[in-house]
Amino acid sequence: MHPGKRKTLTRDWSRLYLGTGLFFLIGFLFFGFSSLFFAEEQPINATPIGEEQRLTNGQTATLLDWSHDEARKQMRVRLQFNQPQDYASKLVARIAYKERPTDEQRVRVVYHQDEHYVFEIEDVPRDFDQLALRLYVVNSEQSLEKLSAAKREDALVESLYMDQRRVLQTSLSIQQADDYAQLFLADEHLQSQKRIKNMKRELTEQASLIQQIEQDIEIKKDTLPDLTLDEQVEREDEIFNLKHDKEDALLRQTELKKQLTQEEKRQDQLCIKARELKW
Repeated sequence: MHPGKRKTLTRDWSRLYLGTGLFFLIGFLFFGFSSLFFAEEQPINATPIGEEQRLTNGQTATLLDWSHDEARKQMRVRLQFNQPQDYASKLVARIAYKERPTDEQRVRVVYHQDEHYVFEIEDVPRDFDQLALRLYVVNSEQSLEKLSAAKREDALVESLYMDQRRVLQTSLSIQQADDYAQLFLADEHLQSQKRIKNMKRELTEQASLIQQIEQDIEIKKDTLPDLTLDEQVEREDEIFNLKHDKEDALLRQTELKKQLTQEEKRQDQLCIKARELKW
C-alpha cells in the first residue's frame, strides 16, 4: 500500500475512535449529572376535595372548595363539619407554608354558621408551592398562642393541605353571608342527591339478592327427597343458613328504605331553604 494512503486511513480511523469516545463521554456526563440541571418534581400533597376527613376528636370534616386569586394574593377555603362545634369549644385555624412549617399565620373566618366555615388567607405568594391549613379545637376561654407546645399539639385535630398544582385558580369576589349560605346549600343538595342515588342502587341490589336467595332455597328444598339421610341433614343446614341470610337482607332493605325516606325529606327542606334565600 502506498505510504500516503496508509497515513490517510490511519488518520480517518483515529478521528472515528475520537468522535465515538467523545459521544459516549458527553452522553455519560449528560445522563449521569442530569439531576444537577433538572430538579426532580416533588410529590403532590393536597387534601382531596369532597372527601370526608376523620378528625382526632371523633368528628369528620369535608373540604368543599379551595380557591386562589393570584391578583389579590388571597385564598378562600370552604369547610363543612358533620356537626356544629360544642358551645364550650371553638375552632381556630392557622396556616403554615412548606418552607416555613413552624411559622404559623392567622386565618380570617369570613363565614360561620353551624357546621359551615369559610376561611380567607391573605398575602399568599404567587408561587406558594404547598401549604397546610391547621385546625385546632380549644376551650372558648383559651388562647391558642398561650398554650404550651404539648397542649397545642393535643389541640390540633387536623391539617388540610393544598398544592399549587391542585388549587383552583379563580377570581375571588366579595360575598355576603347569603352568598356563602347558597354555596353550602348547593353542596349539601348535591351530596344528598348522591346519597339518594347510592341508596336506590343498594335497594335494587338487595331486592335481587333476596330473590336469588329465595330461588336457592326452593331449589334445595326440591332436592331433599332424593338425598340420603345424612345429605338431608346437611342440606337442611344450608337452607337454614340461606334463610338467615334472607332475614339479614330484609333488615338491611328496611333500614335503607327508612334512610331513603329521611334523605328525601331532607332534600325537600334544602330546596325550601334555597328558595327562601333567593327571595
